[in-house]
Amino acid sequence: MQKRAIFAAMALASLVLIGLTATAEKTTATFTATSTNPNNTFDSATLTMSNDKPNANDLVNVTNLIPGDTAQRAVVITNSGNTGFTYTGAISAVANTLLWSDTTNGLQVDVYRCACTLVGNRVYTGALKNMAIPASGTILAAGTQTLTYVFTFPTAAGNTFQSLSQDFTITYTATQLAGSAR
Repeated sequence: MQKRAIFAAMALASLVLIGLTATAEKTTATFTATSTNPNNTFDSATLTMSNDKPNANDLVNVTNLIPGDTAQRAVVITNSGNTGFTYTGAISAVANTLLWSDTTNGLQVDVYRCACTLVGNRVYTGALKNMAIPASGTILAAGTQTLTYVFTFPTAAGNTFQSLSQDFTITYTATQLAGSAR
């Protein structure tokens, strides 16, 4: 029995040696290295605009208007963000008096894209109610542009236009420039 135990121990030792030899032949050594791109960021732009007449009645507040009156006013649009944009202008009103709704004898306006009234810079002429300011050229960050308005109450306006009051709001909408490959 002792022979059997010795034989079993030798057989087990042989199997362990065979296993170690087989495992030792299959191990490999590898070299490794690393490289990084640290602290990468994206910072999105800020699109903001302002104008120098932001409060009620800042742009125009005329009383005792009579046919033939005109009022010239200017507003400066400022790019207060950090990316270029273009902008448009649209008009709206809550009240609907003849001053607004009569597109012939009601309030009229000419809009110029400058601090002037040069015909070549006119971007709108017609009834105040229908005013739409087309897209501007690029206004770069910290850039400005002046719009000049010439409001007119036509001389042909008759007695039905007496004692009317019309309010309106002009809204400027900035649109970012197209993105680009960077």
